[in-house]
Amino acid sequence: MNVRRSIGCVLIIGSSVLAAFAQEPAPQRKLGELWFEPFKFAIQGMTVEGELGRLIVKENRAKADSKLIELAFVRLKSTAAKPGYPVVYLDGGPGSSAIGLAHVPDYMRAFQRLREVGDVILLDQRGVGRSKPFLTRITPEPLPTDTFAGRVKAQQEFTNRFKAAAEFFRSQGVDLSGYNTRESAHDVDDIRKAIGAVKINLVGFSYGTHLGLACIRYHGDKLNRVVLFGTEGPDHTDKLPSTSDNAVRRLAKIAAADPDIGPQAPDLYATLKRVIDKLEREPAKVTVTDRRANKPVELIVNHDGLRFLIRMDLGDTNDLPIFPAWFVTMDRGDYSILARFAERRYNQFGGGAPVMSAMVDGASGATANRRKQIEREAKTSILSDMMNFPSFYIPGISEGTDLGDDFRAPIRTSVPTLFFSGELDNNTQPFQADEVRRTFKHSTHIVIPNAGHESMLTEERCQQTMVDFLNGKDVSAVKIALPPLKFLPIPAEKR
Repeated sequence: MNVRRSIGCVLIIGSSVLAAFAQEPAPQRKLGELWFEPFKFAIQGMTVEGELGRLIVKENRAKADSKLIELAFVRLKSTAAKPGYPVVYLDGGPGSSAIGLAHVPDYMRAFQRLREVGDVILLDQRGVGRSKPFLTRITPEPLPTDTFAGRVKAQQEFTNRFKAAAEFFRSQGVDLSGYNTRESAHDVDDIRKAIGAVKINLVGFSYGTHLGLACIRYHGDKLNRVVLFGTEGPDHTDKLPSTSDNAVRRLAKIAAADPDIGPQAPDLYATLKRVIDKLEREPAKVTVTDRRANKPVELIVNHDGLRFLIRMDLGDTNDLPIFPAWFVTMDRGDYSILARFAERRYNQFGGGAPVMSAMVDGASGATANRRKQIEREAKTSILSDMMNFPSFYIPGISEGTDLGDDFRAPIRTSVPTLFFSGELDNNTQPFQADEVRRTFKHSTHIVIPNAGHESMLTEERCQQTMVDFLNGKDVSAVKIALPPLKFLPIPAEKR
């Protein structure tokens, strides 16, 4: 999985993030002030010209005495002869930088295609990337080596790190209660007004769809068309354990039908169940590299640690091809592939605490009915409720920040909306888009066989369909399928 982004509940990013401080905008700046400076992307020998825009908004619009903060975005001018409404791109996480994402060639190609519609706005959401304040704080100490050995201790470790980071930013004068999806939706509309657009188009990915839906709820009359890749609805922030259970069963079925893998993995679900039971009795020990200290460390991984590592990549078709080999080798007592996944997440989660992510997901929350459903399903799901681990709740910080059930209610709208879903996407499964669009008057849902969470926006046929839709064309008959999974060989058993 490309660790630059995450599913909605991933809260830690890598140690390459620079130390963050709660930077104030220059004192002379005023509410609503907008300014630009030249900006260039240098990608694989190609230069893409743009403008880095900055806009001053309130940190918390509910407070008359709110401080001012600075939103950053890059505007790429349209290549169309007659540009339509601007396209605002909303990235996932929450906490991923759209400006940073544009440095990745596959994604820049998608943004270049969007320029055929109108100007493209790559927004670093409040608290993220080049926006100020940047709410990620480097954690001084590495993760304990038994973080993946016990759920209770791991939750306490993550909670302590986020609480320390949150208290640091609060001491710098940051009003953390202003970092939520509703405020970000108002930010998007403030950008629309600042650039003088009557309406805008939206394209959202993962958490960006959650934000895009909030934009429809609060500012739908200012939206032309919306495209959502991997839909997280208003009440989908907390995940249902049954979705990951179904994802494991689906993978097991695909693996069993594979002529090469099937004979060695006839029932991958049962294989994983045996491994989980074994690690509950006797946790595994694996040696990995602590990249920050550049030294080897021994990690302990128990059954819940394994569940956590699996759910992190269960929706990513970049990693699914190795899952059969991973499960089968663990069943044999070989933890070499497990060590690779543990090393990745140990270093990622040991890097820093992005408070914006925790505040945003915690504020979106879940209805009481959904929480009850999660509790029921966790009792029988093979991954329990690891899709919702670690908890977003930060004692002493999160109280009073929940946006409430009105925020999580169905959205009724006439804004034309195109939904893309991947059949192999565990993070935002297709049924979520279907739930959301029940109250949409004009929507199209394209479900893509063999697509995972991150394999849609970079797909050329998806890009063409997205551009066609934003240009007003009917795409309801479009069919897209990606190639089937090509599993990696299962290593021969060691003698």
